[in-house]
Amino acid sequence: MWPTLKRLSLGMALIAAASAVLLLSDVDRRQSGGKQPPRIALLQHASQPALDDGVAGMLDGLAESGFVDGTTMSLRRYNAENDLATANTIAKALTGGEYDVVLTASTISMQAVANANRDGRVVHVFGLVTDPFGAGVGISRENPLAHPRHLVGYGTMQPIAEAFRLARRMSPELTTVGVAWNPAESNSEAQLKVARPAAHELGIELLEATVENTSGVGEAASSLVSRGARALWVPGDVMVLAAIDTIVAVARRAHIPVFTSIPGNAPRGTLFDLGANYHEVGRVAGALAAQILHGTDPATVPVTNVVPERLVVNEQALADLRDPWRLPDEVRQRAELVGAAPGAAAAQATSARASGASAPLAKRWRVDVLQYINIPEVEDAEHGIRAGLVDAGLVADRDFVVTVRNAQGDMPTLNTLVDAALSDGTDLLMPLSTPALQATLQRARGRPIVFSVIANPFLAGAGRTNEDHLPNVTGVPTVGAYDPLLAVLRECVPNAHRIGTLFVPAEVNSVFNKDQLTQAAQNSGMELRVVAVNTSTEVADAALALATQGIDAIAQIGGSLTAASFTAIAQAARRARVPLFGVLSSNIHEGAAVVLSRDYYDGGHAAGLIAARVIRGEPPAAIPFEPLQKTRLLVNPAAAGALGMTIPRSLVARADEVVEK
Repeated sequence: MWPTLKRLSLGMALIAAASAVLLLSDVDRRQSGGKQPPRIALLQHASQPALDDGVAGMLDGLAESGFVDGTTMSLRRYNAENDLATANTIAKALTGGEYDVVLTASTISMQAVANANRDGRVVHVFGLVTDPFGAGVGISRENPLAHPRHLVGYGTMQPIAEAFRLARRMSPELTTVGVAWNPAESNSEAQLKVARPAAHELGIELLEATVENTSGVGEAASSLVSRGARALWVPGDVMVLAAIDTIVAVARRAHIPVFTSIPGNAPRGTLFDLGANYHEVGRVAGALAAQILHGTDPATVPVTNVVPERLVVNEQALADLRDPWRLPDEVRQRAELVGAAPGAAAAQATSARASGASAPLAKRWRVDVLQYINIPEVEDAEHGIRAGLVDAGLVADRDFVVTVRNAQGDMPTLNTLVDAALSDGTDLLMPLSTPALQATLQRARGRPIVFSVIANPFLAGAGRTNEDHLPNVTGVPTVGAYDPLLAVLRECVPNAHRIGTLFVPAEVNSVFNKDQLTQAAQNSGMELRVVAVNTSTEVADAALALATQGIDAIAQIGGSLTAASFTAIAQAARRARVPLFGVLSSNIHEGAAVVLSRDYYDGGHAAGLIAARVIRGEPPAAIPFEPLQKTRLLVNPAAAGALGMTIPRSLVARADEVVEK
């Protein structure tokens, strides 16, 4: 009974949070007045690499057609965080007529909005949907134009038969494959209908285990192994993919591989992912939404399948398998080759050793990772945490289970997620951002806290020094390397005397970073101009105002709001031909010429090692904060050219990464 009550409590909390977010967004609209740019809502069902890639593609598709958040459109993003009740609540609010277009990513999100929008109050464009024809929303498989006139998009049935054929090529003796799937997801059922005859044709027995929630995935995977599965396949099942790390951990212990039909999982330990390029699928859906905003009647657009194939292979996953598996040369030549995420190879070895040599802990720890917003640095830290826990000798799903909770940039939701973690009986809270740490400190009730991705934990109230801190708190501060950044800036712009940055007065981490850059500018003999912003819609205009103040370069500090809106800053810098530098690794793909970033994966890894010490009984009060020191130099010559600058060859030569796009 208690687990059921907890799930109900969490669902009600998430629904309340979602309703609050939607109400606030409506207030913004009513109060702003005047002519508004097109209003677009985007709903995804969960935070997963494939869905994140697809959403990024949707935004790129819109941008390529002239729709950019904060300038030519107003975008609100929503994430149900894998909770169906929350998805339905958000869907009802999104279909009240306040938006010009609603975009959805995933079958579940598409179904939720389509069911709430049967009277067609808003145009609905979907993508990242396996089988829209079988989703029960009125789309005809026989006639692509037979669909509700307000509902249109693209299906993406993964190349499942090809994935099984590739598995057989890599292991000719493969005879049994296991799959865990959720019957409540129509997309998952559609893929199983393809997989069964494909496996049968190859003489492969497909062992199935159905699951109803993510907590049951590990048990299901273990049962498949005990039934004789020599490999595990993961379809495009949103719920099961949320537990991909658990599946990989089970497979590692059994020395068998995992392969999926959803790219984005190979860096986490799967042997290969053969599926669609979801960024490209999302881009096409975003372009379709733009066409509709420009006047195209959705009723005239056929619903078709878009499956740009993508194969990603992780050769490190071939190590230590019980059966012979090999990567044919022709497959290697056409695949994207990745190693496991940094440290994952060591994690695999440690996990194997631990599972055979160390006794289980007295209990399995519930670890809750709390994120304020989706940015790559936070995801890097999350992967680092998982690897750090395993590198410390703990075994995933046996000694600990990790739950990731993301507030999608909304502080009331973040508070709700902390409460939900506590009501679910969390043993360890791991906030990744200053807002997440603040919320956790206010509500933790003495639970152990290990943080990362925090510029200044002292301003958040975690303590006074690295040694003198709250008894239940420890972690890894990650202060930006601003003095070294300005030294790099001076290399690129030798005559730079005046630089600029945007900061957010409401974010204590942003104010702290602004002060750090101010001191670094003084140390370098430069003048710093700053412009304050309070909302994402202000960023584009503020960046343009900053760029026209006679500055020689923009050195953008870290902060949650400015990180999420960095593309608007880059756009302003390009228009003014002002060199742009950043301190977050994601900035290099969003328009910065040069980035000097802390290594957030390493910061997460260090936090994971500390968390393991706490799990084994060491009190946080006895563990000093361990500031992160390592940095990464990233350069983007193409972006530099668009900004009117040239990166010195000597700087390119010593860069950790050179981005050519």
